[in-house]
This record gives sequence, C-alpha cells and structure tokens, in this order.
Amino acid sequence: MRVSNIQKSLKDLHEKLHRESKPANLGFEEFLGCIAENPGRSMRSIFQLFHDMIHYYVPDGVDEYVHDPESINYIHYDCDKLFVENSDNPFFADRLLANRLVSVADSFKSGALRNKMLVFTGPPGSGKSTFLNNIMRKMEEYVQTDAGVMYETVWQIDVEKFGLTYAPSASDREAIGFDFLVKKEKTHDEGLIIDPEANKKLIVPCPSHDHPIIQIPKEYRRDLLDRIIEDKEFKKVLFNNKEYDWVFKDSPCPICSSMYRALCDKLSPEEILSMLYVRRSEFSRKLGEGLSVFNPGDRLMKSPLEDSELQRWIGALFKSSNEVPYIYSRMAKTNNGIFAIMDVKSNNIDRIQNIHGIISDGIHKVHIYEERINSLFMALINPADLSIINEEKSFQDRVIEIPIPYIRDYNTEVAIYRNVYGGIIDSMFMPNVLTAFAKVIIASRLEKSDAVQEWIEKPENYSRLLDQNMQLLKMEIFSGNIPQWLGDSDIKRLDRRRRRKIISEGDLEGRIGFSGRESQEMFNSFINMYRGRHHLITIQNVVSYFRDNEKHMGKLSLDFLDALVNLYDYTVLQEIKESMFFYNQDQIINSIFEYLFAINMDIGTEAECPITHRKIKVNEAYLEEVEKLFLGQDAGPSEREKFRDETLRKYVARTLQEVNEGKNIMQTQQFPELLRMYNQNLKQNVLDPFITNDNFRRAIKDFGTEAFKTYDRRICKEVDFLMRNLKFKFNYTDEGAKLICIYAIDKKLADRYL
Repeated sequence: MRVSNIQKSLKDLHEKLHRESKPANLGFEEFLGCIAENPGRSMRSIFQLFHDMIHYYVPDGVDEYVHDPESINYIHYDCDKLFVENSDNPFFADRLLANRLVSVADSFKSGALRNKMLVFTGPPGSGKSTFLNNIMRKMEEYVQTDAGVMYETVWQIDVEKFGLTYAPSASDREAIGFDFLVKKEKTHDEGLIIDPEANKKLIVPCPSHDHPIIQIPKEYRRDLLDRIIEDKEFKKVLFNNKEYDWVFKDSPCPICSSMYRALCDKLSPEEILSMLYVRRSEFSRKLGEGLSVFNPGDRLMKSPLEDSELQRWIGALFKSSNEVPYIYSRMAKTNNGIFAIMDVKSNNIDRIQNIHGIISDGIHKVHIYEERINSLFMALINPADLSIINEEKSFQDRVIEIPIPYIRDYNTEVAIYRNVYGGIIDSMFMPNVLTAFAKVIIASRLEKSDAVQEWIEKPENYSRLLDQNMQLLKMEIFSGNIPQWLGDSDIKRLDRRRRRKIISEGDLEGRIGFSGRESQEMFNSFINMYRGRHHLITIQNVVSYFRDNEKHMGKLSLDFLDALVNLYDYTVLQEIKESMFFYNQDQIINSIFEYLFAINMDIGTEAECPITHRKIKVNEAYLEEVEKLFLGQDAGPSEREKFRDETLRKYVARTLQEVNEGKNIMQTQQFPELLRMYNQNLKQNVLDPFITNDNFRRAIKDFGTEAFKTYDRRICKEVDFLMRNLKFKFNYTDEGAKLICIYAIDKKLADRYL
C-alpha cells in the first residue's frame, strides 16, 4: 500500500512539473503572430514592463475630489498586492510615496525618463531595503504570468546546413572535441552512427536578452510591423509616440549582430529567419538573470564573461573563432532588466560611478565590442551619501530621486499596527483613538510648513482645533482629506498651486522624528500596558503615555498633544451630532432642487418645479427662509444676496453643463456642497438635549438596563436613536457609545464648539 501511494504521488508530481516546464521556443514567424494578436504585450522594454507591473499589482486609485476643479489628482492607491500580500517582510507605502511611484512608472512608459536612474533616499529604518526586495520579488513573479510575458532572442542554428551533424558516439566526441559537431562526410563504414531523431541544432542564447524584433534590420522594421499589425489605434502609438522609439532605433548586441552577419555570408534571408527563435525571458535575482541587486560587500566583476564550450562549437560552425565572439559583460545579464545597488558604500561607490557613463550613453565597452545597455537602474542611498552623486552635475541630471522617508500618512501608520497585531487591535480602542496615536508619531516627523502658513491667513480661527505649527492640518492634506471644519474662504483658497506646494513639501518630511522601528517598539510597549484590561483605550491614555516620557516629548511641539485632544473632542461632537440628526433627507434634497429652480426665476413668479412637481412662489420671503437653512439664522441680507448670486453663477456656468453631459443633478459638483451646508446648519440645534436636559445624561448611563425603561418616552427614543447610530455609523461598541456620550457631556463639548 505504501509503495502504491509513493508511486501515485510521484506520478502526480511529474504531471505538475510537466505543466510548469518551460514552454517551447517560438519560431520567428509564430512570434510575429503574437505581435499581430497583442502588440502591446509582445513588444515591451523594461521600462514599459515596469509600468505594467506596477499597474498590475496596484489597481486604479480613488480621487475623493474628482469633481473638484482644483483637484491635483492626489490619488489613494492600494499598494497591498505589490508590497504586503504574500510577503515575509511587508512594506507599507504611504499616500505620498504611492503617488510618486505611480507617476514615475507612467513617465517611464511614455519614454520620457529613459537613460535615468531611480534613486530611493531615506534615513535608516525607513524600510528602503524592504521596499526594493518586494519590488524585485514582484517583478520575478510578474514575468511568470501571461500578463507579464517578456520575449528575448535565441538562435537555433541548423548545423546540417553547414555540412555538420550529430555524433552520439563517445569516442567520436572525444576525438573531435565537440559534443555533437562532426563532418558530415564521415560515413557509417568509418564507425559513425547517425541518429536521425537527434537534435541537430546549436542553441545560442542572446546573453543581452535582446528583443527579437530588433534582429530585423532597422530600415525594414516599420514596414514589417505596419503589415502584420491590424490595430490602427495601436499603430498610431507605435509609430508616433516616444514610448516605442526603441523598436525602431535599438541595435542588437555584438553577439547577435555578428551572428546575423556571419549567417548572411552562408545562408539566404529565409534560412536565417528560420533560425531566429524567441523564448520567454526569465527573471531570477538569485541567478542574476534579468535582476541583480548588489550589496556593498559584493566584489566588482571587471572581467568579461565567456562560454568556452559554446565558443568552440560556434568556431567549428563558422570555421573561425573570431567570426562570432561569444563574450559579454556582467551588465548584459540585466539588459532589459533591473540593475540595483543596495546602499552606496564600499564597492558600491565604484559600481555607481562605473554605471554613470552607461546611464548617459547607454553603451558599455567589452574589449573592442560595444554593448548597448537598456537596463532600469536603481539605487538605495542614505541622505548623507547623496554627495557621491551630487559631486557631478552631469550625474545629477540623470537621477530621479524618490524619497522613502518615515511614514507621513497616519492611515498608513495605522495599517502597520493592524498588520502586526491583526484586526483585533481596533477592538481595544475607542474609535479615533488608534488614529490619534498614529498622529502623534507622524507629528514627530513633520516640520513647520511654509505652504500651510501661506495658505491659512488667519490661523487664530482654528486655535481651538490646531497646534501652532498646524501639523494636524498638514497631515490631513497628506492623507488626502480636506477637513470639513475649514472655513469656506480657506477651502476656496486651497487651489491647485497651494495643494501642489503642500504635497511637494512631503518630499522633505519624514527624515526626522520617530523611525519606523521606534514607532513599532513604542506601540508595542503601549499595548502591553493595557493588554488584558477590561476597558477600552481612550484618548487620555494616549496623551498620558507620551507626556510621561521626556524622550518622546522632545520630538513633539509643546502644544501638539493639547491640540490633538481638542481636535479629537471636536470630531467626537460631530459624530454625536450626526448620530442625533434625524431630519428627512428626501425633504432636504427636494428643498435644494426647488431652490436651484427658484433662483433662475424672476421675483414674483409662480411655477412648478420640474423635479419635485411642486408649485413655488418665488419671493423674498421664500428665498430668505431657504437661504437661512444654508447659512444660519443670523445671515443678513448682504450675505444671503452674495450666496444667491454665487449659487446661480455656479449653477449656470457649471452645473447645467454637467447635466447636459448626462449627469444626474445630484452627481454634479455643486449639489453635494449645498447638501453639506444645509445639513451642517440643521445640525446646529440638534444638541439641545445634551445641553439642557440633565435626565439625558442619566438615561445614557442607564441605557441597556431596567432603569432605562423608567425615563420619559421621548428621552428613551432619542437616546436609543443616538446609541444605534453611534454603533452603526461610527463603529462604537455598546460600552464605547455610552462612554463617549458621557465624556462629551462632562467636558461640555457642546458649549465649547457651538
């Protein structure tokens, strides 16, 4: 029984290995069929492949302000498939880095950044090495998929066309010195046994991984591709965009060039192309094939690489050892691949200086031969070592610097905590408190922002919410959020120029403060203080943890923790207001429809709204009533008139155009703005029970007990409505919902922020 199981298991294993075995090489004619069927996938450089790999693992992002005319396309990208999933050492890219990485990948695809080197800079502990290792691992994985296929040249020379054949006899191989090449003139009588089934082809792979299409002479490539590709839209891109310049300009490596020239002397063009084959590229960091990462201690390899046995076979084929010199450099192994330098120290200093010329000219000298190198060069550098590059102005022009500092986005910092401890970590905290801990860590990494200071003209307007350096506001922008508590005038001032300026400051942030390792150690020690306890972690616990440690406080501005609590309190109050708010949304939406209809009519007109089908009498009394629902009961005539004129202008200039383009009016940019203003004003009075009714606090404490049933029916209804909304809208537990309401009442938050 055991033997039978072993045999069956081996059989299954053999079948699986056969399925995973290398696919057969394609003939050139068959490969042209692949180009005709899918030209974009069949013709890619390493730069296009890098772009496609990034977008394969990083799905289309989300722009929360897609309808905002001042949007700068600062996108939320989910990078988990690229850096986290199935990774032994996950890397977490914050929003700033993700946007920069996708932008650079897009530039590579367009051909705009060829002959450049990506330099990833960041302080120790920022995760640069983890970032690069995951990029390499995913590239290896990607080229194994159908979506990531890359093709390269391999020559299969039919030896019989040169008067040679296969020699299976060991004595013949030993006498002649080659594995299978012997003179065809030898006869059976002389002892040679000819095996008709034997492989009669000499395999000569291109060590530079040349794309097969560049083996065709340059002057014939355009016409060939024009004939075989039927996709007219793709041909426009192929023939006109810089992205595909390489297809028409690149030359084969010295080995392929000399092979083609040598074959031309002996064979017809048809016979030569019949020996040109195509195989899938394989990227293997371990073998240095297509991918190589060099550490500072790795020795420099200056001697060229050779294959003496293959060279002997080629020499026998062409009757000359110099006709096709099979010699190449270490750089050829990563041509059309990635050449990466891990930390510019020791031997890597020489290495990065050696590739300067290659990056500039794309050419590497091997003895008397010139290799054309089209690798994607990467380097990891600590900021202190940038002087090695900055010493040469010409080198600076070839560098694209991408900062990998400490995390600058508190959402990403929270994601790291969740990855370490699992999703259960959220159940230990009151809502917003885990994020508050992350904000303290992020604050230590940010400096005072000139861009934010220039944007906010009157910082004193937010003195109850923000720290003096306005780091809390800056980190909101870094996280892709424009806070609703900002005044309308400041939101309008946040135009494209200011948004770009703030985001660009992100490249200079994250070089100081708590490192990634420190933050995880601090969070671990903080969690251990409360592990096993039966109460939720509160904002007071977070503040106490940092205030009780002088070392921690040394990296924070003096007022930051106070501001953090103030903003937390404001957020809590808004959640409570939202949870107590039970106005009929359909009624509010209809009111906005009717107002937009009315301001287009003359005063004194009475007409039916085409959306709600209600008759509206347009007069000052009606307009004043509705406008005060947008602006507040204290809004004066001039303020209301200004609001009316601006609303009408936006409606005519933008909203009607969006509707004509097929949008529902509720999908336009203007409608959500009006809805937010309407709701915000209605909520101002929703907290009256909090402020005026002492029984409300007691009812909250007794919620869920028999005593709760003794309260007035109206109070029971309001408290029950509040508790349910806090749980379902803001993820509070039963315990947390009661605690946060008591917290808000006892701190008199309604008095502070109304």
